[in-house]
Formats: sequence, structure tokens, C-alpha cells
Amino acid sequence: MVVTFKEENTVTFKHLFLKDYVDGAGDSYAVYTQRDLYDHVFYTVEKYLAIPNETIGRYAYVRGESGGNQSALMLCQQYYRKGRIDPANDTFNIDPKIVTGAWWGRPGPLGPGEGYKNFTLKFHKLINVTIQFKLKAINIQTIINNEIPDCYTFTITITFDNKAHSGRVKIRLDNRADIKECKDPSIFGDNSFRLFFDVVVILVCSLSFILCARSIIRGLLLQHVSSVSPLSLQNFAGYDVCSILLGTSTLLVWVGVIRYLTFFQKYNVSGCGETAPDPRG
Repeated sequence: MVVTFKEENTVTFKHLFLKDYVDGAGDSYAVYTQRDLYDHVFYTVEKYLAIPNETIGRYAYVRGESGGNQSALMLCQQYYRKGRIDPANDTFNIDPKIVTGAWWGRPGPLGPGEGYKNFTLKFHKLINVTIQFKLKAINIQTIINNEIPDCYTFTITITFDNKAHSGRVKIRLDNRADIKECKDPSIFGDNSFRLFFDVVVILVCSLSFILCARSIIRGLLLQHVSSVSPLSLQNFAGYDVCSILLGTSTLLVWVGVIRYLTFFQKYNVSGCGETAPDPRG
């Protein structure tokens, strides 16, 4: 369920932030003109700023770390420090040192000179353009299974890849999910049955532990007694009842263990997440 929540949000983000995106586009999703590249970049920024008014899902912005840049969105381009390509004369002049130029945005009205449309792309030496931001969400569907919802922080990175300089700029969206416990969770409704069941399992497990310990201790004592006392076989009706209770307690113990193991799936998602590239690298 945890993996499904991340995957479904990834599809949602692709439809929200990628212009004219179609499911299954994959490597075929690309742009071929300067105007189209600008349109796709501006479209992503505009959709990000309009999240509270447009999205069906409930998302929240995440600003920068305290003490650092408080911007919530980072628009970067990487390009060669110097670049001149002249196919007509079969000449070029390239300085391979990579330079990063960035625009930092935040939700809300933009001040004078802060408009993202003033961001100019250096097409003749452009390597890639990246847009990175974070969004928060809560996976409330776990309530159906009587589990406390988890809080998610999605790190979304949209890359416009021009490394090949072939006239085709490929576009991809990467989504990394970080999961943590929500603060002060509150669920209304009657949870008495679940509480009663958990208490019964705890009591049965405790009783089973006590009986097992008692049996081991008596078995150790019996080793010394049997060495000096004659042994005789006797059949008591109480043994049948005891075996039934022991089998029932073992069954309930396994039910409790299986119930406990179901909580581990939500902590094994990190291996399934994709590592978002650092746009400043």
C-alpha cells in the first residue's frame, strides 16, 4: 500500500507538472524547439504555484531549511562556461567547465524582478534544465486497515536533458518519497474492538510465555526426580484440555506475530524509491 501510494502520486505529478503528458510516453516525451522548451518550463512553474487551487489531492509546500534559502522551488540550468559551435565551417570552441545558473521561487505573489519568465536559457551551450521542489502529503488510506497514517515528503525533480545536443530535449520526472510519523495523529470513531483484540492477544501471549517457562523449569526438575524414582505411565483427562489450550494459545501467538509483521512494509520503501539527481551537481 505504501509503494502504491508513491507510484500513484508519481503519475499524478506527471499529469500535473508535465505539459500535454500522456501515460506511457516514456522516452518519447520530448521537445524540439526553443519556444516549446520555454513553454514546458513555465508551465511547470505555473502549475506548482497553482497547487492549492487546482489539485484534487491535498498537498502542502515545503520551504527551504531554516537558516538557509527559504525558497520552495529551484529552477536551474547547467551549461558550458564558453561554447561556440559553427557547423557551417566545421568549427567549435568549447570550455568544458560546467556553470550552473539558478532561479529560486516561492509560493505567493512575486516581487519586482522575481518573475520566472525573466529566466533566459543559453541554448547554444545548454546541457540541461532542472526544476526541483518538495510537496507534503498524508497517506490516509491506511485507516481502512486500522493503521495510523504516515506523512510523506515528496522530492520532485523534472529534468530537461540536452546532453546529446541533437535538437531533441528529453523530459523526465523523478519522485523520491521520505516517510515519517505524523505529528499528533487523531482518529475519531470506535476502536474498542481493536483495543480489545490487542489486549486479548497480549494476555494470551503472556500466559503462553509463563506456561512455557513453567514447563521448562519442571522438565529440568524432572530430570533429577526420574533418576531416582520409578516411572509409570498414566492417562489423565486433563491432558486433553491442556493440549487444546496450548494449541489455541499457539495459534493466537502466531496471529499476533503476523499482525506485527504487517507494520514492516511501510519501512521498506526506501529501496524502491528513485534517487533524484542533484541539479547543482
